[in-house]
Amino acid sequence: METDGVVLSRAVADAGRSLAFYRNGLGMKEAKLMFGIACLELPGLTLFLAGPDDFARNTGLTARAGVSATAGGRSDGVLSCAIRSTEEVDRLLKTAQAAGGTASEPRVMDHASGRKQYIGTVTDPDGYVWQLVCNIKDPGEGA
Repeated sequence: METDGVVLSRAVADAGRSLAFYRNGLGMKEAKLMFGIACLELPGLTLFLAGPDDFARNTGLTARAGVSATAGGRSDGVLSCAIRSTEEVDRLLKTAQAAGGTASEPRVMDHASGRKQYIGTVTDPDGYVWQLVCNIKDPGEGA
């Protein structure tokens, strides 16, 4: 398959609230609202966050915005984002929490490749989960 990029559409309770969270909480300043849908351009990925009516109109699917009670976040997937330094992971966790998200304490984990990763998890106001991942040589050292 050859593509010009990947687009992910997710249902959210309020596209404006989501836009504010991603701009203020995760620093995605280029995010914008288009036709009532929050649009976030990431390297290789366009993310559309649409309220229930816009989501249904554009996808033909029933919207299911909201938090899953079982996992503290939606259980239908996790977006992972490569971050350049452990300090940036820490900063993003703090700003995301201040903007209405829920953040975990970061942790160092062994990756299957043998390197270590510094990982923090953020849940946005609709319960969608993001992992902020920094590949490290030593704890506290960026990739």
